[in-house]
Amino acid sequence: MSVTTQSLYFTGPRAVEVRSEELAAPGPGEVQLDLVVSGISAGTELNVFRGLAPQWRQSMHPKTRLFSDANGSDWHWPARYGYAAVGRIATLGAGVIHLAKGELVFAYVPHGRNAVIDAKAVVPLGDIDDPEIGVFFANLNTAYNGLLDANIALGADVVVSGLGVIGQLVTRLLRRNGARQIIAVDGIAGRRQAALAGGATTVIDPASGEIAEQVRDLTQGRGADTVIEVSGAAPALNEAIRIAGFNGTVVAMSWYGGTFEGLSLSGEFHHNRPRIISSQVGAVNPFLGPLWSVERRGTIALEYLSALAPDLKGFITHRVPLAEAAQGYSLLDQGSPEVMQVLIDYR
Repeated sequence: MSVTTQSLYFTGPRAVEVRSEELAAPGPGEVQLDLVVSGISAGTELNVFRGLAPQWRQSMHPKTRLFSDANGSDWHWPARYGYAAVGRIATLGAGVIHLAKGELVFAYVPHGRNAVIDAKAVVPLGDIDDPEIGVFFANLNTAYNGLLDANIALGADVVVSGLGVIGQLVTRLLRRNGARQIIAVDGIAGRRQAALAGGATTVIDPASGEIAEQVRDLTQGRGADTVIEVSGAAPALNEAIRIAGFNGTVVAMSWYGGTFEGLSLSGEFHHNRPRIISSQVGAVNPFLGPLWSVERRGTIALEYLSALAPDLKGFITHRVPLAEAAQGYSLLDQGSPEVMQVLIDYR
């Protein structure tokens, strides 16, 4: 039996609306969720909201994985998006025996009051009883995956560029990972203070002068062993290349919007031989070998989620009801310094 629900749609660049629609009952192996909260991503999702994601203009070939505009685009307006939702199991489809009605779970589903999803795709939150903490499961997977890609040596000097939610999580994981120095960079004072509270040894305001030179002063002239770039800003990737020392590593965790006409590959990139690694959460570092998988990473991320719960709660700066979701996107789009994590609250 279907139910009437409310779903959020992207109707064009920087435009969203809430629509009422019918939601089919869960089929065999599926469950229906009643969402409690969902998080708006300030990185990937904001690029989608702004119309900057390449899928709005191009399609990716399923075999070659090349993007092209020859066959139209993968996405079309109106479209649904979102991937950080927490809800309770409302209805179990036939054959679902590993979940219980009322159980709190995380799910990669778009924003809306309800969702029907494959029961194997939900993540039971176990001892985590605060739905707002569960929202950060997606962020923590992304941050943890970046560290796995970086393969950081014990005692390394690491720079984190960009101190939004992902940068804050990376900082806290680096503290557990044994970095010697964690140098955190952001233009917002409150975020720098949060990074210090989370384990950063030094913070740098980009307005204070050339970052690469300051990092050299902190590392006896070497530069950083690893730079983890999570700001999503094209100029920051250029600076990350400058910050890295000879044969250092730059991990690009952001999904950059727009183009890179200003990318400089003639100076430090050519002469200092840094490696630039693209870290994307859909797969784990292949050099870890066959013992590692996305599932194993998720299990460990869930453990870290519980450990980091007190900090995570403090990252939430705004909550909006579904009817006012456009206001939440606008807050992030404007880049207000007091905004970090915006939640859509269905309660």
